[in-house]
Amino acid sequence: MSREEALGSREVVALAGAWMLAVAAAGVGTISLSLVDQVVLFAVAVVLPLAVGGRAWWWAAATGAALIGFLVPVGPAGLFACPFLVVTLARLRQRLRAAGPPTAWRLAPGAEVLAAAYASVAAAFLVQSRLGLAPLDLHEPIIELTAVHYSFAGTAALALAAHTLGFAVGGWRPVAVGAVVLTAAAPPVVAAGFVTEGAIPQVGGAVLMTLGVWLTATLQLRHALALRRHAIRTGLLVVSGLAVWAPMVLAVAWAAGQHWDIPVLSIPDMARTHGVANAFAFCLCGLLARRLEAPAARGAAARVAA
Repeated sequence: MSREEALGSREVVALAGAWMLAVAAAGVGTISLSLVDQVVLFAVAVVLPLAVGGRAWWWAAATGAALIGFLVPVGPAGLFACPFLVVTLARLRQRLRAAGPPTAWRLAPGAEVLAAAYASVAAAFLVQSRLGLAPLDLHEPIIELTAVHYSFAGTAALALAAHTLGFAVGGWRPVAVGAVVLTAAAPPVVAAGFVTEGAIPQVGGAVLMTLGVWLTATLQLRHALALRRHAIRTGLLVVSGLAVWAPMVLAVAWAAGQHWDIPVLSIPDMARTHGVANAFAFCLCGLLARRLEAPAARGAAARVAA
C-alpha cells in the first residue's frame, strides 16, 4: 500500500473513536445495535480502511451512513448502506488501475485486488440486508453475516496473508503463498456451500480458511521473533498470531454442525467467541502491525541513505 493510500495514525484513531461512540450509545440503550451490527460498523470504520486504504473521510461518511441504516426501518435503510458500497467500489477501481493488466499481475498485487473485491461483496450484502432482500433464497442473519465474513475472513485475512509475502523468505516463501491461495479461495467456496446447502463446500471452505489463517498466524509469530527491538509491533503480531487458532476450530465445527449431528455453538455465541477474537485480535492487531511497519521501513531506508 502506498503512502497516499495508507491512513495516518490520527485518522485511524478518529475512525476508531467514532465507532466506539456508537458502541457506547448502544451500550447505554440510546440506540439499538446487535453485536453483529457493531462488528459490521467496526469493519467499515476501522478494519476495511486499514486493509484496503483510502481517504479517511470516505470511510467516515460510509460509517455514519451505515449507522443510520441500522436505526431506520429495513427497506429505506438500504439507501444508507449504499455509501459503503460506493467507497469499496472506488477502492477496487483504484486497485485495478494500480495493478495494471491482469496478465502482468504477480501474487501480491492480485491478492490486493481480490481483497478490495471482497470488500465490495461485503458492502453489497449489507445493502441487501438493509433492503430486506433474500438473494439466492438466503435469509437473515446469514445475509448480514456474509457481509461480516467477507469483511474479515475475506478482505482483512487476505490482506494479512498477502503481507506475509513481504517477509517470508527461503523455505517460508511457499508457506506464505499457501496462506494467500487458501485464504483467497475459501470465501467463495463457503458461499457456494450456503447456496447449494452442500456439506463438502461449506465444511471444506471452512477448512480452507482455517488452514489459510493458521499459515498466516504461523508466519506472523515467526516474524515477531525477528522484531525484538520493536515492542509494539512484536506485541501486535504475537496477539494476532496466537488469537486465531481455537476460534477457527469453532468455525469448522459450526459448519459441520449444519450437516451432521454434533454439538455446536449458536450464532450469537459464535459472534461472541469466534467473531470477536478474529475481528479484534487477529484482524485488527495484525493490520495495526502492518500499518506500523511502513513508517519503520521508511525510517530504516532513510538511515541507510544517510
